[in-house]
Amino acid sequence: MNRPDLLSFTVAGVTCAIPLSAVRQVTSMVALSPDTGRHPGAAGSMNLHGRAVPVYSARVLLGLPDRPLHPAEALIIVTSGRDCAALRVDRVRGVQESEVPPGESGVLVAGDGTVLIRDLRAFLAGDASGLSPLQPAAEEEVSPDNGRAGAILAERARILAQPEEEPHRTALSEILTFRLGAREYAVETRYVREAFIVREITPVPGVPDFIVGICAVRGEIVSIVDFARLFSLPEQGLTDLNRVIVLSDGAMTFGILADYITDIGTTPTGDLAPIEPGATPIAGRYLLGAAEGSRIVLDAAALLADPGMVICETPR
Repeated sequence: MNRPDLLSFTVAGVTCAIPLSAVRQVTSMVALSPDTGRHPGAAGSMNLHGRAVPVYSARVLLGLPDRPLHPAEALIIVTSGRDCAALRVDRVRGVQESEVPPGESGVLVAGDGTVLIRDLRAFLAGDASGLSPLQPAAEEEVSPDNGRAGAILAERARILAQPEEEPHRTALSEILTFRLGAREYAVETRYVREAFIVREITPVPGVPDFIVGICAVRGEIVSIVDFARLFSLPEQGLTDLNRVIVLSDGAMTFGILADYITDIGTTPTGDLAPIEPGATPIAGRYLLGAAEGSRIVLDAAALLADPGMVICETPR
């Protein structure tokens, strides 16, 4: 069976999952513009950095009871080719690896009861055919918008609508969290092009030992950097469970090795705390701060600006 990374979430107490490779980012719920069409499951639209993105209710698409918008909900922004859409869910649980049976079925229920959504395009089009009626769990009633919730959603929408190139250090930022040794690190997802289980890496002679080799990624040859070697972190050894996280800023691209991916979510970048001395051997110029106590957020822009992270095609 295939064992891809999946992003797990819940709606009405039902656990669901979609391929992490299809996820662009995760953000908190925002105020939505009303839907003018009759698309099944359409909940409205959101302004994502100046781009109108349709939003679909996972509850409705799965035949579960809908409810009013709530600030505790989340939006999973997914991509399919050039198309971009958002899936409204109750809560994002995190990243997991799961066995996915072969086949082309768009939506199925795994042995543990998780609803696996494999064909996002078909699912967003309202095709959950073959799926037996789901039984929602008992949940607390969400009271109608009391004004304060609406103000929170509107402010989040305002922040998310601002141009991507304008830095807003107090805004919510999406981060991908991964483990290296005994500690969790994170990078902003806007610098993450994709993540995949480690595959064949070709060693290259004459390069620094922290560059484990090169790998073909969608027709492009990228360097693979081992942060454990580069920053003298505890090494776990390379196994077929390791992940490669491909970072890119448009000008520079390379992959980093991670033991595994643990989460994807949002954090207020303006609330990052200083990193305690001795918490990590990684140089300060590569660090943004600590999120929620223990997660160390790396400065992906600084890493990508370091020419030592890639293999040069010509002698230095």
